Amino acid sequence: MSTSSSSDGASYVDMLYAMNDSNFGIPDRCPCGSAIIIQISTEAVAIPKKYFVCKDFKTDGLHRKQEWTSAVEDETRRLKKTVDDHESRIRSLGRVEYRIDRIDEDAQKTTVRLQTLVIRSTR
Repeated sequence: MSTSSSSDGASYVDMLYAMNDSNFGIPDRCPCGSAIIIQISTEAVAIPKKYFVCKDFKTDGLHRKQEWTSAVEDETRRLKKTVDDHESRIRSLGRVEYRIDRIDEDAQKTTVRLQTLVIRSTR
């Protein structure tokens, strides 16, 4: 086996991993670099299905073809998780803000006490 064919095999496997990793949500581009188009299947008799498809799609496993509803569901799940994460951060910022306010109050009280002590010590 030559080095170039081994390298070609490794790059093919890397591309398959990239395909698998990119198979979630609404795609921006195909892992091959081509644009994604929306294709409506004419095979279904009752209800045609929409697909996100690489404009240069081939059945070699290296191009993207994903059912529209599945992609939208994945994207919705991802966005809900992002919103939940942001809500959690906002809640924690509220707790931090409360703590900062308490520290400011304590600092003001300490400043007043120090000023009182300085005045007493200068008498």
